[in-house]
Amino acid sequence: MRPRPRGADRVNLDESRIWLRSILPDDPQFTVRQVGPSFPDFHVAEVQLAGETVAVTADAARIEPGLVTEDGSDLRVELLTVVAGGGTTAAALVTAAATMIAQDPHTHSPQPGTMLRDLGEHVDASLTARHGLLVVPWVWDRGVPNMHEVTAGGRHAGGAAHHEFTHPGRLTVVAQLMMLTDPEADYAAAHGVPALQDVLAASGVNLNDVRRPAVAV
Repeated sequence: MRPRPRGADRVNLDESRIWLRSILPDDPQFTVRQVGPSFPDFHVAEVQLAGETVAVTADAARIEPGLVTEDGSDLRVELLTVVAGGGTTAAALVTAAATMIAQDPHTHSPQPGTMLRDLGEHVDASLTARHGLLVVPWVWDRGVPNMHEVTAGGRHAGGAAHHEFTHPGRLTVVAQLMMLTDPEADYAAAHGVPALQDVLAASGVNLNDVRRPAVAV
């Protein structure tokens, strides 16, 4: 990665923390992380569970990817990953992913299907699953959580006595970062992400193990 400053929206961290506490399985610890001194920092929420670590960015939504919803809302994304074991690997991975996206959010668009090649090399050279793939989260049974904001800067109609907001505002959702080995990433590139997901599901591999042997594909 190379340092590259970009314009960014402000994110209300207090609101983001409240939202993340409401959707995570336990009360998270918040830290500030960078991949290096010249790169942007990101706030990350971490939850240590039995045998796993969940990490999710709290302010990656400040990145402007140019995405909109069907109703015209400005679509922003926070990044979540689950890693087998403890430690800081999960937090480091979402930080590296957010940094890679921030460098070029149009090439590395934060939406399902985007591949972040060699992401793990910026975190830990011992990772065998070193390529990132953004997918629809599977950690929630009731669908992907979201936070909808209508800002004071939105367009509104009416005279001085009556203001009705007509701009749909900003919708923040979560994308899950899944780490892939070299053969798995190559298979996804050749056959598509749905085909890879079918192969991985059939294999029974623990996708949260970022040091796992490669699945035969």
